[in-house]
Amino acid sequence: MPKLGMEAIRRRQVMDAVIHILSTNGWRDLTIREVSDVAGISSGVITHYFSNKRALTLDAINDATLQFVKALGKFENRRGDAASRLVALVDFVSQPSPAGIPEWRFWLSLFGRMPFDGVLQAEVQKVHRLYAEVIVRLIEAGVEEGSFRPSRRPADVAEKFISTAFGLCVPMVADPQAMPPERCRRLLLDLLGQDLGAALGDTPPAKALTMP
Repeated sequence: MPKLGMEAIRRRQVMDAVIHILSTNGWRDLTIREVSDVAGISSGVITHYFSNKRALTLDAINDATLQFVKALGKFENRRGDAASRLVALVDFVSQPSPAGIPEWRFWLSLFGRMPFDGVLQAEVQKVHRLYAEVIVRLIEAGVEEGSFRPSRRPADVAEKFISTAFGLCVPMVADPQAMPPERCRRLLLDLLGQDLGAALGDTPPAKALTMP
């Protein structure tokens, strides 16, 4: 965590710079100097508030995690029945650069480093757990409404969905022409529809939420 006293706008610039570098160039180019250049803030100011590059990086990753969880929460809490909210969430994660969160390149960069860093493993576990909790609550709401008839436990449906959704990030980044958003959306809705006993694949795209 940074020292107290750093202006919020400067911290946002620094966090965005770290996320941008990891999304576009990976870990190799993540240096204090590069962060300084991208953020437009002197390296002296950055090192004053962050003890070292690792502290800076971990704070940025935690910031990205909070952005992601906040975005998911908006779909859980929006108006509408459970099916429409779940479809809206699928519409969101099917985009190559979902609004309001770091693009999938950032998460793939994080996943690539994660097996070798216990702290990063904890961050990924946190994202996975909170993501699953949102999906489970939406499924349970759909069961109560009578629109979902899951063929397996909601937790298992959520695990299968999240694993597939993150897995599809790879072709979305590596070969976007072969995995456009429409195809990703269809695959995810078909998967959920099979497990929930609902024809989600026939649902038109939901109106997008505007993320702050």
